[in-house]
Amino acid sequence: MGTPESVTFYDQHPFDWIPADASGEIDSVVSRPLVDLIQSLDVESLVLDIGCGPGRVLGFLKKRGIRCIGLDRSRVSLSLAIKRYDRPGAVGDNLHLPFADRTADVVISDGVIHHTEDPVTAFTENLRILKPGGRMYLAVYKPGGRYPMLYKFPGGLIRGSLSRRWSEPFVTLFFQVPYYVIHFLRSRGKRTWSGARNLFYDYFVTPRVAFLPRRTIEEWCEKQQAHIVRYEENRGQNVHSFLVEKEEPNNRCDLIKAGTLEELVEEKRETP
Repeated sequence: MGTPESVTFYDQHPFDWIPADASGEIDSVVSRPLVDLIQSLDVESLVLDIGCGPGRVLGFLKKRGIRCIGLDRSRVSLSLAIKRYDRPGAVGDNLHLPFADRTADVVISDGVIHHTEDPVTAFTENLRILKPGGRMYLAVYKPGGRYPMLYKFPGGLIRGSLSRRWSEPFVTLFFQVPYYVIHFLRSRGKRTWSGARNLFYDYFVTPRVAFLPRRTIEEWCEKQQAHIVRYEENRGQNVHSFLVEKEEPNNRCDLIKAGTLEELVEEKRETP
């Protein structure tokens, strides 16, 4: 998510691949760290789902009766989320979030910031709107595994082909159809053609992907006065996940950073 556009990639290809009523299947479509976080929340918590897409996570939050707001760059995706789950939502830019500082008890960023023009700025914005002591669930593509190579090839070939309108039937026949068959068999007949197509576009055609190692996230946390309380490598999956806690500004270092130069000079004068 970056500068808003009249029509975004996810307007044309929403990340919509599970039935809207699949609220009883959270374990099959949401990672275990995020499941644990959702199940641990107090109903009075305010959760901001940044990059909510068609509302997959909002549906689970609603089922638990937790206050939540979805935000997405795609108006089409957000409209689907609001219609399906009757939760409030806003169209917005992950790099300039339309929320005040320290608004949320929990921020969810499930596979989002790696699609932005500037992932570290998106990460910083997500922490800005989080209350001190609040937690952020972050899932990002990891640099290891098979996906980086698949995104490069055959992904590069697919993206290049789709830039020529006449080649779309060939991409459908030689790439999308086999992809659908594999997912149909793995899901035991549950994966629909439209669901597999949306996954295909998100996986191979999305125009911007960053692969972020664990150390990078750790460095970002150090600079933003946050720390990782849980990490999951998620073996066999394309993303690794982090539960990040924003630190309370209760130590001398944080107070100095928060003060102005004049305040610090005055404080020094008054100190015996």
